[in-house]
Amino acid sequence: MVNTLLTVIFVLFLAGCKTTAVNTSYVSNYANYDRYGQPIEDLNQLSVPRKNAWDVTRSKLQLTKEFKHPRVSKEVKSYNSYPLHMTKVSSQAAPFYHYVLQEVLKRSFPSEVALLPVIESMYNPNAYSQGKAAGVWQFIPSTAKYLGIDKNDWYDGRRDIIVSTKTALDYLERYNKRFDGDWLLTFAAYNAGGGTVSKAMRKNRERGLATDYWSLKLPKETTHYVPRILAIAAIVKDPKKYNINIPSIDNTPYFKVIDVKSQIDLAKVAKLSRIKLKKIQLLNSGFNRNITSPTGPHRLLIPVKKAAQLKLALSKINRYEGLNWTKYKVQSRDSLGSIALRHGVSISAIKQTNALANSIIRVGKTLLIPKSINTNASPGHLASLANESNAHRVYKINNGDTVWEIAKKHKKSVKEILAFNGLSKNSTLRVGGSIKIPQG
Repeated sequence: MVNTLLTVIFVLFLAGCKTTAVNTSYVSNYANYDRYGQPIEDLNQLSVPRKNAWDVTRSKLQLTKEFKHPRVSKEVKSYNSYPLHMTKVSSQAAPFYHYVLQEVLKRSFPSEVALLPVIESMYNPNAYSQGKAAGVWQFIPSTAKYLGIDKNDWYDGRRDIIVSTKTALDYLERYNKRFDGDWLLTFAAYNAGGGTVSKAMRKNRERGLATDYWSLKLPKETTHYVPRILAIAAIVKDPKKYNINIPSIDNTPYFKVIDVKSQIDLAKVAKLSRIKLKKIQLLNSGFNRNITSPTGPHRLLIPVKKAAQLKLALSKINRYEGLNWTKYKVQSRDSLGSIALRHGVSISAIKQTNALANSIIRVGKTLLIPKSINTNASPGHLASLANESNAHRVYKINNGDTVWEIAKKHKKSVKEILAFNGLSKNSTLRVGGSIKIPQG
């Protein structure tokens, strides 16, 4: 009786095992399923949400087989010589990386795509190359025009993270379809142009050679470009392996898009939202001045924590308050000080409105001059403006003096001295005469 009962229990136990052992051999017929027949994606969704955007990147890498290629290993070794490289990348990418990564993953692209700006610009929206490429995705003017990116005196969409990212991903998607889903060829085309890659492939076919990226003869820059992307991806995948620290980036939105509906002064936005102007400028690098473009886009990127405060403040003010200005074309012998005095405003106001880093101005350049809010300014107020606008010290010119030596002595640039005095580089200094040295 006991033996019979044990036999029944043993049979039931075996039956139970059969119902749970779905795929004990774990043959790869079950793509995206683990050895127990559970969908891998479902298991990931049940896990704790990742707090670090780099962790999300690691989980979505698709080109890991390429990391072992000798050319990739060589680039990894090169980056390994600069262990602080990724520290700087993380710092500059922090405001933008979550947004870019999410846009990449929405299209089911490999997360390696989000690393292209690391190679292109180190995620600096104000990066500008000798070839006149600009923004985190480094579009040159001709490509930007071809792809429909707006660029004018007020605005450059190449530096707008939203516009440039969408355009770059559309561009990459187009190339990826052209090259039958091959991401290495896609990256090469992004760097060298689709025609260059197609021509290299055609030459290899004619010679009976392989047409994969590693087999193509491409421009020198492109032969390094793709391995560098893969090298950065390899480092991101396993930074400890290379003894590199990658500071985390929060896996949450850094900014929120605020519709301001019309033109607005960025300095006013900074004041209303209690954010430093430099941060507003960084997030909205597409605007060339501290006043947004009259033709748009009429939106601003604001840190998430400050967005509600700004929306509330904007709802209570006149949008056009403080947006009055006049245009002034710089003439020969003009200085920023003389222009400021002529219009009854301060040098700092002109600098701020036109996003000038210094007092150097170029003949023919158009400046926006903010109108004085107090039209009935007292003589004392105008005098104080004059003092600020013309703040300088007088230097007596001695025998043998040059503008370069004078500028160096007073820790100013030659251009700044010339501009302040309305001189050109061909002007002659008269011994016994004087020259103004701008202060501040």
